[in-house]
Amino acid sequence: MNDLSSRAIDRDWLAAQIVAIIEDEEEICPDENLMMYGLDSVGVMKLIATLEQRGVTLSFDELAAEPSVNAWWTLIEARMQP
Repeated sequence: MNDLSSRAIDRDWLAAQIVAIIEDEEEICPDENLMMYGLDSVGVMKLIATLEQRGVTLSFDELAAEPSVNAWWTLIEARMQP
C-alpha cells in the first residue's frame, strides 16, 4: 500500500465519499445503516473502486455486513495499518 495515498483517507474523506455516492446533502448518522439513506450495491462497488485506487482493498461482503460510516471506517483504518 502506498503511504501517500492512504494518508489522503480519513473519516471526513469517507463521509464525503458516501454523501457523494448517495447524492444527498442530508447529515448521515455515523452508526446508522447506510441503506436507510439510499445506498445501494452499485454505490458500495463505487466506494470499493475508489478505495482500491488509494491502496485499500475491501470486499463487497465486508462492507455489506455492517453498512455504517463507523463500521466502514474501522475496516478501512485496520487496512491502513503498517
